[in-house]
Amino acid sequence: MRICKAARCKCDDELNMPVPSKILLYCLLTFIPAGIVCAQPPVTVDILPETRLSLKESKRYFLADVIDSRKETGRSLGRIVYLTKSQPLSLSRNLENTAFDFWSHSLTEREDNQIPLVARIKVLGINETREAPGRIKGESLVYIEFVWYRAREELLLTSYRAKGNYTRPESSPMYEDFLRKMLGDAMIYFDKWLAINNGKNPSLVRGVRLIIEDDHHSSKADTVFYHPARPLQYSDFKADPKTGRYAAMVFTSISYEGNSRVESNLLEVVVKLKVYVVKSMSWMRPESKNPQVLKHEQTHFDIAKISAERFKNKLKKLELTVEDHDSQIQYQFLESYREMNHLQKAYDRETRHGLNPQEQHKWEEMVKNELDGGPAIKIAY
Repeated sequence: MRICKAARCKCDDELNMPVPSKILLYCLLTFIPAGIVCAQPPVTVDILPETRLSLKESKRYFLADVIDSRKETGRSLGRIVYLTKSQPLSLSRNLENTAFDFWSHSLTEREDNQIPLVARIKVLGINETREAPGRIKGESLVYIEFVWYRAREELLLTSYRAKGNYTRPESSPMYEDFLRKMLGDAMIYFDKWLAINNGKNPSLVRGVRLIIEDDHHSSKADTVFYHPARPLQYSDFKADPKTGRYAAMVFTSISYEGNSRVESNLLEVVVKLKVYVVKSMSWMRPESKNPQVLKHEQTHFDIAKISAERFKNKLKKLELTVEDHDSQIQYQFLESYREMNHLQKAYDRETRHGLNPQEQHKWEEMVKNELDGGPAIKIAY
């Protein structure tokens, strides 16, 4: 029974009878003192699934959660015209549980490789006005965001918005039908979006596949790219010799180019590695053109190749993430570049720029061994 005292109403949570009977009892059995108006009780509905939605991609995702982010959360669904009166429309349960059960009815059982989908309901409701005797004008609104929390980072996959206008006879309320269609169309929209974007959209990738390539064949007249079958030649030293006591100087370095593509819901990160000498910045005195000097400069080139191989090995050990793979690769490259400079300086220091035959031979052997897969050269920083 519903009891009203003064301006406050205390009502049983539920009356086990149809809505019209509830309202009739409310009107007949409620004591309302003179001058006090008690608010109309809400018309309560439930959104029960009648048939399974046509979701062709449902094996790729499961519904992890539903979040009610509307301004007026809970059970409220707007206002409708019922028995000639404007009355609030309410769910029998909160929207989060209602929508979760409605959508889950059409989805497959959860599997480990599925996307954990979160539906965030921003707008959902119906508002009606009495346009004329016997005719009701209504508007339905829905706005739902479909979100994936990948590695704890929120990714908005897509969103669904729809607005509908209708007129209906006053005697034929169809609130449940409207609400079922609004929720059903939203999930069907997401399912179709997934079918179009699966395997293509970076937001849907599940991990990273690293591909490392050596660039041996770039065609640049001023550049020699490292290749075991193509050692340095005297003609590679194009710059004018500098004044001083050194016989030659070779400008050798490493760099990489990176790009990515989506394949089978994996982000393929392609790292193209370059080990090179710039001819226009390398020089050799004419009187110093002999095999010993050329071999010393070639070993500088080989050390650059060693640094590139070490960079490769570091990358292969990384667990690259979709969100941060660029900075992970860049950090390891900078570390390898710094290491290369230390190796080059140690090589020149210990061989006295090639003037110490014993140390020169020792370094040539260490470099060859590491290039062949042997132990790494160790130096004191």
